[in-house]
Amino acid sequence: MTKKFCRNLLVLLLLCAVCICLGDCAEKKADLKTDIKTETKTSEDYWAPWVTETTTDSATINWRSKAKESGEISYATTTYFNQHHSLEKETKTHTVAQYQHVHLTGLEPNTSYTYWVKPSGDASAFGYRTFRTMPASGPFTFVVIGDTREGVDYPETKRFKYVADAVANEPNVLFVLHDGDFCRHDYEPAWATFFQCADSMLAKSALFPAIGNHEYHERKNKDLDEENYHVCPERCAPCNQNCAPATGAVNYNSAFDMPLNYSFDCAGVRFIVLNSPDPNSTCCDDPHTTLSFSEEQAPWLEQLLKENNKGVFTIHHHPIWDFGSVNSSAHLEPWESLYHKYGISANFVGHTHTYQRYDISGIPYFVVGNGGAPTGEVSNSTKYAAGIRKVLPMELGYVKVTVDPANNTATAQEITVAKLTCGQCKDEPQLYNPPVVEDTVTFPLKH
Repeated sequence: MTKKFCRNLLVLLLLCAVCICLGDCAEKKADLKTDIKTETKTSEDYWAPWVTETTTDSATINWRSKAKESGEISYATTTYFNQHHSLEKETKTHTVAQYQHVHLTGLEPNTSYTYWVKPSGDASAFGYRTFRTMPASGPFTFVVIGDTREGVDYPETKRFKYVADAVANEPNVLFVLHDGDFCRHDYEPAWATFFQCADSMLAKSALFPAIGNHEYHERKNKDLDEENYHVCPERCAPCNQNCAPATGAVNYNSAFDMPLNYSFDCAGVRFIVLNSPDPNSTCCDDPHTTLSFSEEQAPWLEQLLKENNKGVFTIHHHPIWDFGSVNSSAHLEPWESLYHKYGISANFVGHTHTYQRYDISGIPYFVVGNGGAPTGEVSNSTKYAAGIRKVLPMELGYVKVTVDPANNTATAQEITVAKLTCGQCKDEPQLYNPPVVEDTVTFPLKH
């Protein structure tokens, strides 16, 4: 064998190695592109991961498996992932369970992370997903949605999914606040539908939930929702003789594994999530808010308000200000008094299936209940508080808030995704592509 032949053979082998490497890299890039864009397999068996409790250096990754099993999470900064087409770190679950809540620590502030959850029962159930940690300072954007539940005659796929997909198309949304009523009943298949509809949104943004009254609704009472409490016209005690009692909000607690009232900070701005449905005061299976329930939380709320430096947003399900009354809710008066004593930035609620905005002594109050639940028109005779500024019935939408702590400002936009032709029926909504901004307000973080 001559030296020339050996040299040519070596060159040929090197060329083959380069071709194989290039092909492998191309294949990895193709796989990467496919994994990110392919819809996950959220079903009644596997619910694709959702991220909660993000801070500057931590986050919780949640998912539901078909049965009690373990799993692992591979993750890396998105910058590392894009450069190396691989994930750098790995952590495993510590328990065998159907719902997993894995807390990642040691993360970098204001950084995008790419991760892949692999349940032990089906490692390929999910694909790559992303989230971003909280910034220590600087501007940020969040979204508020609420009352995403299905109606009596239509599923969430016919309304809420349009809202979630529109939020997913928003650039740079750090996290989503949900003000309650995820589903019509405390019923696992309905929650599977919620996560399926929300998948595009949850694949890229963290979720911070507040509990609503429908989280307690018993499916056995499916004909007795507030739209149809025909056995209880006055929504009072006789209901309990005709229907099953409220549940323990089993699916909400399983999905989030968090306190029902909690707080978190982002760039020095505080967010306080309050628990308004009182499970000890129900009509059938529908918990109301009560004065005693809000009084119990008031000391905790006040302590958090005292510690505030750069502004505070509060969120809960039941409204303080709502159409139908010129006065605030007497049941939530302890919270309302503290909001004005300490000058919160803004308040977000749901429960009423419209968008409303009030200005009460300089504080904006938003009712964001237009995520998909049954809605209706309002008449000229409808009562409103003097502070009413905007009402948008018969539409689907969300609120996007851009916060600028350095300039002490926040700007909120109500974004309409679709108009509805009817409140409860199966008719397809009139979609806006792109969605339309129908209300904008700028307000101070600190008064």
